[in-house]
Amino acid sequence: MSELFATFLAGLALFFHGVRGIKEHLQGLTSRRLRQQLSRWSENPILAGMWGFTFGAITQSSTAVAFILSSLVETGLMTVVRALPIVAWANLGTVVLVFFASFNLHLVFLYLLGLAGLALAFEIGGSRLRPALGALFSIGILFYGLHLMKASFAPLADSPWFHDLATFIQGSTFAVFVAGALLRILIPSSSGIAVIAIALSYGGVISLEQAAMIIYGTGVGVALSILLLSSNLQGIPRRITLYQALINGSSGLLLGLQVYLEIYTNRLFLPSLARELAPSDNLQLAFAYLFLQSTSVLLSLIFAKPAARWLKKLAPATDEQDLSQARFLTQQATVDPEFAVELVQKEQIRLLRFLPAQLNNIRNDAPEADSPLIDAATLQRAGNAVGLEVQAFLTELIEQQSDHPTSLRLVAAERRQNIIMPLSELCHQFVTTFSELRPAAGETGPFLDNLTESLNTMLLTAIDAGSGKDSNDLEILHRMTADRGSLMERVRINQNKGSSEFDQQQKSQFSYLITLFERAVWILRQLSQIR
Repeated sequence: MSELFATFLAGLALFFHGVRGIKEHLQGLTSRRLRQQLSRWSENPILAGMWGFTFGAITQSSTAVAFILSSLVETGLMTVVRALPIVAWANLGTVVLVFFASFNLHLVFLYLLGLAGLALAFEIGGSRLRPALGALFSIGILFYGLHLMKASFAPLADSPWFHDLATFIQGSTFAVFVAGALLRILIPSSSGIAVIAIALSYGGVISLEQAAMIIYGTGVGVALSILLLSSNLQGIPRRITLYQALINGSSGLLLGLQVYLEIYTNRLFLPSLARELAPSDNLQLAFAYLFLQSTSVLLSLIFAKPAARWLKKLAPATDEQDLSQARFLTQQATVDPEFAVELVQKEQIRLLRFLPAQLNNIRNDAPEADSPLIDAATLQRAGNAVGLEVQAFLTELIEQQSDHPTSLRLVAAERRQNIIMPLSELCHQFVTTFSELRPAAGETGPFLDNLTESLNTMLLTAIDAGSGKDSNDLEILHRMTADRGSLMERVRINQNKGSSEFDQQQKSQFSYLITLFERAVWILRQLSQIR
């Protein structure tokens, strides 16, 4: 028994590492064109349904599909609205295994894991293919983890104590429903449990109705297992898993309730319909599983719009996810380059506003805000995500034919973007170095604070200059960023002599902080020269 538990634990660990790896490697594939292609594939409900059914049939795990789509959503490759129908139809795809119990693609995923892993190890395809290979390798790890989790409990069906338990609960319809839910938590495959239920019914261990209740119980089990496995997800990607839990749990409860209604009212419901459609007991149970998954799809079609609103309340976006979304750029805007440039400039001003927000984490005189301070690292990662989106948007605009004035504005916007991105990284390094150095600063502390306030003032001036509030702001920024290299060198020498409270490493950090400040001033000067 301990070996089974160890196998389950190893599979669970591989599953989580696979989910995280998919997200990390897909970030390297995030491009505007790829998002547009995925969006086109999923914008048609029929096509989205076909994709979902295919994924479910191939993977035989709607849970795995939900987590893969969560990674796509988190990395910006797909929107939540586009992902929800695919998740719903993936449930129906798992019906394939129940009707064809011999359907097994475990070998395929072993080949995927092995080939992708070897390609990564020997760096086949170079850096260009590394994100895609890494994502495939992580998918292989995820499914291998699921396989180990299934394999750890596969002997249950043949265990004497399992048959004793099945005999013990023969008299209770509710007990077998609960058993189906608990089995689904342990074994991450509803279709696999359905096959076990069919085998138990065929062997006379449980009745046909009880086997159907085990199958319906897996719907609730899917909901519970997904809630457990997604406990580490936050915000937008968690909405996908909550949606999967919601439609599966609801379909399991509804069909379980129908069995009770048929028993106590003698009316014909779906269980009787299965008996009418199928001549054999095994096929009747296959239809019971089909009804379960079809109900989840039906619920998703009926409650798609309200579900999106509920999920937004249940799993609000984190600060980083909210900040990482471009606010002004839209695909429709690319048809009008002149208007699109205005949107790019608005997005760039928003990116510049992230920079003094980073400094607010270390400023003594930071203004009080209604919302709490956002961590500098969070702002920097969000800025990088938006910056990549802006750069891809600009590239698409530049490739189009535009009039001469618009082309000049596009080139200026691209130059501005190439300045903002390194400036964001520099501000993050400044905040990090300052945070490490400031606690040890005695007499040097006020100087460090003044240095931060000077940089903050220049950043705010750059924002005003970019916003076009005053035509003199660019000139003011240009004068503020005048060359002061000799002055800063003297400051560095004098402060190093006088900063006896610093050890050798801290003196190096102090010198590095001044270098970062000088670099920021130089970059801001380049920004002031773009008209």
